[in-house]
Amino acid sequence: MKRKRSVLRTNKDMNIRTIFLKTFIIIIYSLLGIRLFYLQVYKGEYYHKLSQNNRVKIKTVNAPRGKIYDRNGKLLVTNLPGYRLVYLNGREYDDKILNEISKLVDMPKNSIEKKIKYGEIYTYTGENEILEDLPVEKAHIILENLEKYPYLDVVSYSKRNYIYDTFASHTIGYVKPINKKEYEELKYKGYTRNSIVGKQGVEKSYDRELQGKDGLEYIEVNAYNKLVKSIDSVKAVPGKELLLSIDSRLQDQMAKTLEGKKGAFIAMDVKTGEVITIISNPEYSLNRFAGKFTTEEWNNLIGDPLKPLYNRTISSSFPPGSIFKVIPAMAFLQNGIDPDMTIYDPGYYQLGKYRYRSWKHGGHGVVNMSKSLVESVNVYYYALADQLGNTVIENVARGMGIGQLSGIDILEEKKGVLPTPTWKQDKLGTKWYPGDTINFSIGQGYLLTTPIQMLQVYSIIANQGYTYKPRVVKALIDYNGMIKETAKQIAYKYDANKEYYEVLTNALIDTVAKDNGTAKALRTKDLEIAAKTGSAQNPGGDSHAWTAGFFPAKNPEIVFVAFIENGGGGGAVATPVAKAFVDKYLELYKGRVSEVTEVAKSH
Repeated sequence: MKRKRSVLRTNKDMNIRTIFLKTFIIIIYSLLGIRLFYLQVYKGEYYHKLSQNNRVKIKTVNAPRGKIYDRNGKLLVTNLPGYRLVYLNGREYDDKILNEISKLVDMPKNSIEKKIKYGEIYTYTGENEILEDLPVEKAHIILENLEKYPYLDVVSYSKRNYIYDTFASHTIGYVKPINKKEYEELKYKGYTRNSIVGKQGVEKSYDRELQGKDGLEYIEVNAYNKLVKSIDSVKAVPGKELLLSIDSRLQDQMAKTLEGKKGAFIAMDVKTGEVITIISNPEYSLNRFAGKFTTEEWNNLIGDPLKPLYNRTISSSFPPGSIFKVIPAMAFLQNGIDPDMTIYDPGYYQLGKYRYRSWKHGGHGVVNMSKSLVESVNVYYYALADQLGNTVIENVARGMGIGQLSGIDILEEKKGVLPTPTWKQDKLGTKWYPGDTINFSIGQGYLLTTPIQMLQVYSIIANQGYTYKPRVVKALIDYNGMIKETAKQIAYKYDANKEYYEVLTNALIDTVAKDNGTAKALRTKDLEIAAKTGSAQNPGGDSHAWTAGFFPAKNPEIVFVAFIENGGGGGAVATPVAKAFVDKYLELYKGRVSEVTEVAKSH
């Protein structure tokens, strides 16, 4: 009986073990089935995409950025092949890989690791940029040995090449990779994380037109990241080309003339608004900006006392000095002052207990409006401004664009300061005094203007009542060769009696033609020039030198402004700069000037 119970117990135990084993097997297979269902069905599409990404790569085909030419078709800016080193999405890395990359590109390991872990995503395919500007030699070495580095790729792009390096640097500007802030603002306009965007000048203001439209290339690679075949592609559309209004021959001449000086020169066609010369000196290397700066290099550049990054043509705000006097002169005429009326200048103007001096010791004697401009007689303006008040001058200044943007097609333009009693109270917390009006009348005091604004003022006088909006881009050319000229637009109109404009123009002609004229250094055979000089006092150093004018005087074609920061006297320093331009212009366009002069004589 005992043996029977033992057999029964054993059979029972075996049944329990069998049930447990079957249950365990069912659970394991169930778990495997659930896992397979999860991987193949629920997450199937996700893993299919991962598999495809390992096999099929999407490469961006960068659209060539539009080239830039001068007005005569001389190529100024083009493109060269550039290369970036990127780390492929989803690839693991270790110390060995970091060492390999470090030797390849001569970068510290910790910098490479930061780029891989925290660097900006280069494209929507998830590649992380390691090196923005990979040297050509290293790019070719890596491309030839990509199977050794399945975690890397070399991405080609169209790299900007500025043929003349510093030529019109502030006007042309430069490009750099898009940053996070720019991408967030521009991604809805077709920009991607790998876009190259303009940062200054026309590269920035015409960036959308220059961009073009990127293409795509679908390629199949093997496990070693080596190209197997090209599957499909979408062609890139090149960006539009820019034809500048600048004449490179005149630009080169003025670059030489301004060498060693801090200053600016602008010349514009008064009949169209096309800027034919625009230079801010010192200029800077555009090609240097195409690469990366070290911290030391960047600090040296922004700390340079000559401020080469500062665009003095449109961003510098300085008192204009006596070239401003045409504005109060117009205000006097419009408020009943006879141009033949005279005052006596003993060398100063007495206002209460203060004496406001003339620049000429002993004064200029008897002065009418013409003489006040020819010899730049301060006392004439002191007396009449004190009599009529600041508002009449302020109104003319505002009407001619002072304290406002010219609208030139380059960004970073500044408004300067058109001072008023309200402005002074708000900014300085003090009231406006009669002495402020006196300083204002000769282009001093709180008044700050840019060279482009004074160009507009003299353009209004040249055209007798209006000026066109300045522009440096003459036309855009698309990839089919279609040319679209930029439209000329009126920027400012100032309606005044034509006789008043004649009074001002005749006085400006005498300022050049007469021996007592401050701009006599501008005299040119067979060409009548109207111009005015100015020397703006500077408490921090030497005066700022200005010369502004236009020619031919009776049928104006070109208006110009020369500005030399801390240069000294306008007639001695800025006028020779303007003369260099006039001489070169006549050398290049003598036939045109002669024709315009003859038309003026016939009238």
